[in-house]
Amino acid sequence: MQTKQYILEMAFRLFLKNGFCAVSLNEVIREADVTKGCFYHYFKGKEALIYDVIVTYLYDYLKSPLEAFQNWAKQQKNMDIAEALHFCYTFMPELILESGERIPFREVQFLIYEGMKHYDYLQRESCICSRKQRILLKELLEKAKQQRLVQRDIDTEEYATTIMALRDGMIALHILDSSIDTKQKWESTFLSIWNKIKTEQNQMICHKEGYLYA
Repeated sequence: MQTKQYILEMAFRLFLKNGFCAVSLNEVIREADVTKGCFYHYFKGKEALIYDVIVTYLYDYLKSPLEAFQNWAKQQKNMDIAEALHFCYTFMPELILESGERIPFREVQFLIYEGMKHYDYLQRESCICSRKQRILLKELLEKAKQQRLVQRDIDTEEYATTIMALRDGMIALHILDSSIDTKQKWESTFLSIWNKIKTEQNQMICHKEGYLYA
């Protein structure tokens, strides 16, 4: 691993454990076992380090649900809209370091929430990714209308927003209390939405499991 990437990873680990604000530059330099001169060769200061950590780790994490859906969609010969909606609703990304270590979902989300309070660029990126997911959901609901899978009079914009809101609520629920059977809640809330909007003749076929990494 190159020196700059190593410093980024060590800093990221510290930020995950203690948060952006609580970690000092001296802690990062000590954890990475580099000199101050070496650190400043790669970074102008703490803010520059935080920016690179966010772009390197958190941007990709925020973008991954859309990328995962695109990869999933390419593998489908005939896309089932209900399964596509289910995939979008239940998919949760993983953050895996170069070493292969999987970072716990709750730690990543806590760091994102903290970062959004302090760094406008992270908040903007999060909003952009969320907006793109909402647009995708609306497009899928419009296709479901065309295929007469859902009621033709539903407001697809409203339901896309509702699905996103429920999805974010499930994420928050899992963060607050990891003892809750989030997977079961995820499935039951999705079925509640689907049963609300589906046409009478359309029955939900057994679907694939979503992904939740605690």
